[in-house]
Amino acid sequence: MKILITGSEGFIGKNLQVRCKEEGIEYVTYSKENTVDELTAHLNEVDFVVHLAGVNRPKDESEFSTGNAGLTELIANTLKECGNNAPVLFSSSIQAERDNPYGQSKLSAEKSLQGLLESAGNPIYNYRLPNVFGKWSRPNYNSVVSTFCHNIANDIPIRVDNPESPVSLVYIDDVVNGFIDTIKSEHRSEYRLPEIKPVY
Repeated sequence: MKILITGSEGFIGKNLQVRCKEEGIEYVTYSKENTVDELTAHLNEVDFVVHLAGVNRPKDESEFSTGNAGLTELIANTLKECGNNAPVLFSSSIQAERDNPYGQSKLSAEKSLQGLLESAGNPIYNYRLPNVFGKWSRPNYNSVVSTFCHNIANDIPIRVDNPESPVSLVYIDDVVNGFIDTIKSEHRSEYRLPEIKPVY
């Protein structure tokens, strides 16, 4: 089995690559350094797609649409056009249930993948992840835990916008373990919303 990891240079992507090497899973990668032609070539040959690429800290809100919804739609259309029924594991967000630009872009991406299942039969595993923490996360970018640790270690004040709002957290190794289990599972034409546990 050969898998494609998009967003391979990100926090989750780097951790997943380490586990794939440990598990002997062959993989190819796609990041913002690659071209659309390279992505298309990968999508023609792989047996499983782990779609982690996305935008969460844009300079302009329009990047949510192109980087999240647009890229996912491109992946879905390419798989359909080349007749590749590979399962797709998508790293969405609990924000998909909220009315904000990031959440709307993730929900739109989810709908593209639901359409792929309905039209071509590709199994879809849609992980709506809460906040992920652990090794190789970046402060002030993709982890509130990393941000708090960085600020405390450097005597920088911590900012809490809403002290009444609970934060759900999952650990990166639990996330990757869940992904590996899904990659190794037997796949049918289905749409699933798996959960990572434990949630802190």
